[in-house]
Amino acid sequence: MENGVDKFNLSEVLQQVGNAAYSISCHIIFDLAVHGLAIALFMLTIGLILASMRHRLSGPFLVVGRKLGLVCSIGAVPGVVTLISSHSLPPVGVYNINSLGYICLWSLITAHMLGEETNYQWTVKKDGPVKPAEQGSGEPVEAETSLAAQPSETENVPVGR
Repeated sequence: MENGVDKFNLSEVLQQVGNAAYSISCHIIFDLAVHGLAIALFMLTIGLILASMRHRLSGPFLVVGRKLGLVCSIGAVPGVVTLISSHSLPPVGVYNINSLGYICLWSLITAHMLGEETNYQWTVKKDGPVKPAEQGSGEPVEAETSLAAQPSETENVPVGR
């Protein structure tokens, strides 16, 4: 019986792992990023349509489309470089592209981002940053008059004669 350790070749294993990582980063992630760019373009289009109608949701749609487009364009760089240099994407074995899966994934991510951005713009950003006068700029500010500082009706108030 032959021993499996005698047949092990570390350089061949490292070559296979490198090829798999290259294929994943240059083909699968490129496919994911291209579908994400399509969703980002759709979000920007909806945002521009809403902005032309001066709708409240235009801001979140535009921000989410911009963020998604930025992330997807960065993710597509290895695939674009591979396409430019070798004129094809690397083979990935039994990987089958399914656009519906990518579109569903990006739709879920976009729905979450849109909810978070809407919440931020309608609640947090609406309050705005604290103004320097409210932070204590060093200038004396008159104290607000409270009910305790005002004389009540039962106190001795001089009556003019």
